[in-house]
Amino acid sequence: MSGAFARGAGSALPELFGSATLSDCDMLFCLERQEKERPKKRRRVSKKTAPPAAVLFGEPLSGHLLVLRLASERFNAQMERWDDRAGDRAAQEAASPSSSAARRPQLRVPLGSEAEMPFARAAISYAYTGVVAADGVRAALEVRRQAAYLQINGCAAACDELLVGLLTAGRSSGTGNAAGEGGGYPATADAARPSSEAIEFMACWALLPDPAVEPTFAPVLSAAKEALVRHFGDALAALNTPSLHQQLLQLPAAGVEALLASEAFGTDSEDSVLLLLATWMKANHGQTDAATRMQLCRLVRLVQLGRPYLNTVLPALAADHETCAAGSACAWFPISIAEAGFIANLATAAAGAETERLLCYGCQLYNTKSPYYSTAARPQCLPEEGRTFECAISQKELQEALVGLKPKGRVFVYGSFVGGSRLLCARGLMWVPLLEVEHETTSAGVFLKCGLPAAYDVAGSRLGSSSKFITIAGLEARLVVHGWHGGTPRDAFVGRAMASRLDFALGRALLHAGLGWDSVLPLAQPQQAGADGGGGGSDMMAGWAPYLHDGRLTGTLTLLPVP
Repeated sequence: MSGAFARGAGSALPELFGSATLSDCDMLFCLERQEKERPKKRRRVSKKTAPPAAVLFGEPLSGHLLVLRLASERFNAQMERWDDRAGDRAAQEAASPSSSAARRPQLRVPLGSEAEMPFARAAISYAYTGVVAADGVRAALEVRRQAAYLQINGCAAACDELLVGLLTAGRSSGTGNAAGEGGGYPATADAARPSSEAIEFMACWALLPDPAVEPTFAPVLSAAKEALVRHFGDALAALNTPSLHQQLLQLPAAGVEALLASEAFGTDSEDSVLLLLATWMKANHGQTDAATRMQLCRLVRLVQLGRPYLNTVLPALAADHETCAAGSACAWFPISIAEAGFIANLATAAAGAETERLLCYGCQLYNTKSPYYSTAARPQCLPEEGRTFECAISQKELQEALVGLKPKGRVFVYGSFVGGSRLLCARGLMWVPLLEVEHETTSAGVFLKCGLPAAYDVAGSRLGSSSKFITIAGLEARLVVHGWHGGTPRDAFVGRAMASRLDFALGRALLHAGLGWDSVLPLAQPQQAGADGGGGGSDMMAGWAPYLHDGRLTGTLTLLPVP
């Protein structure tokens, strides 16, 4: 309302909402008829339609016709119908003076359920206050929905303004983007990572208006997509931060599309982007149709995939799509074997004339203008110093593993990252640190294993648990095991993996597929066999004392950008 009006008569309007003072009508909240048949977008009622009988919710709300008729076309139409019938009631009321109370107009507010009543009241209150009574994203969307149906002038626009403000609030505070700043946020502070308005917005996707019908909602959608990208930060954060991983799985397809389509969404490699999509698709395939899957998959920049993906993952996905039943979970990536081969050829071709010639001929068969063929790199999420993830082995886990050590045998003890995960995703693959302990040795080995993530282990897929693919892979990383002296940590071991060496074998059927450093952790005494071999108890752990602190053996895995 204008400043002059707000200081004059308008200043009294907020106090009138819901008040009997000067009230000349009642608003009745009722169950809309044929609730099960209600369209997603509620139809506007004709001026000549009589109000239907309905179940009432709560107490009537005192209203003021001057305010409501000016604020809402719907309420004005109801009053016009009421006025049209007033003449028919006049004779009956004249014969029965006691019926004068019945002349008080009643405005009906149809609801899908009683749960909508607070939001309908909030939408009506806007007519009096000019303020959206909503304390969050969901509430603002609910109020907006009711305001649009009740045709409360200006309320939907005010809700949109509120939503944009909520969704853009994280820009200045930096909320949700710590993972992209290169530090240890995904490794050390997952429990404290806040949810965001963007996640709440995506969870309310069913409440959103059709942008084709309400183009004014477009700025809200744009702000929500930008906020979603800020919240997840990058592909590595989304895959390796437990809370973000869970939120990723709960996104609607439009949310995943917003991430993949954004030029601000970072990654260590395009392989991790495809893994992110595969992770979401495995959990949500049943909620998608062929058109949605095509739309999402088309956003992956396939020519930027690394060799393990080009030579193994992409051909297998293409074969699954061509040979598995249409619509089956393993046939989710819509690409032909021939095009997958062409993309692999193009991605590994020498820059210049060879690439140009391939594109010249390839464009006759394939849409080489699609994102599949985009050479525009996404933002690199790994800074020069790398991103560090903490890992640990509890003393209990170590002791339980050593109990199983047999004479002349060996045991492997796997580390866990913050959040409890045994693996870390990078370059589209999973990486697992572990210790190797052999019987009667005076030192332990440190290893890093590589594997294909479970997201690709789909029934019927050529990438499943029974598949026999083999390839090699590399990783740029630094693996550290801590030693402790007087409560102060030190680097007892530092191992360096270089992507160019391709040190890792990748294959579900392979027994040894890692990079290792033998005998790099000296032990204070030879490692004896476990309980079955005569060792055990505190004697078994004595040799590990220099590496244990607060009941844990700790270390870090730092992912580095490929030079």
